[in-house]
Amino acid sequence: MILNRYFLKSIFSYTLTISLIFILIIVSSRSIQYLEQASRGEISPEIVFSIVLLRLPEFLELILPLGFFLSIILSISKFRSESEFVIMEQSGFSLTRVYSLLSIPALIICTMLVYFSTVLSPNFELRVSNLLEVRTLEERFKSLTPGKFHKLNDEILLFAKGKDKNNLTDVFLKINDLEVNSNNVIVAKRFNITELEKTFLNFEEGYSFSETKPDQFMSVQFDKLSLVNKSLDNADNRSHSEESTKPFIWSISIIFMTVLSMFIAVPISKISPRKGRYSRVLPGLLIFLTYTGLLLSFKGNEVTEITSMMLTHFIFLVLAVILNFYSLKVYK
Repeated sequence: MILNRYFLKSIFSYTLTISLIFILIIVSSRSIQYLEQASRGEISPEIVFSIVLLRLPEFLELILPLGFFLSIILSISKFRSESEFVIMEQSGFSLTRVYSLLSIPALIICTMLVYFSTVLSPNFELRVSNLLEVRTLEERFKSLTPGKFHKLNDEILLFAKGKDKNNLTDVFLKINDLEVNSNNVIVAKRFNITELEKTFLNFEEGYSFSETKPDQFMSVQFDKLSLVNKSLDNADNRSHSEESTKPFIWSISIIFMTVLSMFIAVPISKISPRKGRYSRVLPGLLIFLTYTGLLLSFKGNEVTEITSMMLTHFIFLVLAVILNFYSLKVYK
C-alpha cells in the first residue's frame, strides 16, 4: 500500500505540475494573440479575458493527456535512475501492477475529458462565437459609409443617409427572401448599432412594406421593430445539426489516445540506472505530438474523420504492443 501511494503520488504530482505549466504557456500565447486582434480593432479588449477563460476546457483536452503521458515517463525514469524501481520490483511491482495503478489516474482523466469535450467545450465555444459575432456585427455596421448602398449578404441591401455614435439614421433596408421569392422593404428613422444581437436587427419609428402578391405590398407602421435575420439563423441551425455528433467522436478519440499513450509511455520510460531521468522525455514527446497532430489534422474532416482517426489509433496500438513486447523482460 505504501509503494502504491508513493507511485500514484508521483504520477499525480507530475501530471498537475506539467498541466499547470502548459496551461500558463498556452493561456499567455492565446492572450497575446487576442490582444493583437484587439489592437487592430477586430475584437473588443473587454472580451479578451472572457474568451481565454471560456476556452480553458478546450485547452485541457490536450494538456491533461500530455501531462499524464509525461508524468509516467518522468516518474518511472526517476525511479529507475535512482534504483528505486529495483526495490519496487522485488516487492511485487510487475508490469500488470504498474498498469493497474496507472488505470486510476487514467480513469479520472478520461472522465474529465469526456465532460470537457461533450459538455463544457461545445457550450463555451458557442458563447465565444456569440461574443465575437456580436462584436463583428457591431463593428460592421459602424463602418458603413452614409449615403451609399451596402450589400450585407445575398439577401439584404442597406442604405443609411446619416450616422451618429449609436445609430444609423434615415435607413432604407431591402430584403429579398430567396426561399419564398418575395421582397420586403423597411424604412426607419433610426437603426440601433449598439444593441445588436446575433440574429436580430433593431429599427425605430418607420414603416415596413411586405410583398403579399406580385406588385402588391402591405404597409405596417411601427415604433420599434426587431427583425430576424433568417439567413444567419438558418445557417446557425444547419451548423449545430452538423456539429451535433462531432464532440462525441472527438471525446472517444481522446480517450483512446489517453489510454494508448499510457501503454506507450511505460516501455519508453525503461532506462538503465546510469542514464538521466530526462533522457526519454524528448523521444516520448515527439511520439505524443505526432499522435495528437495526426488526430487534430483529421478533426472536422467530414469525409475521412472516423476512418482516419481509427487508422491512427491502430498504428499507435501496434506501436504500444511492440514496445511492451520488448520491455516485458524488465518487469519479470
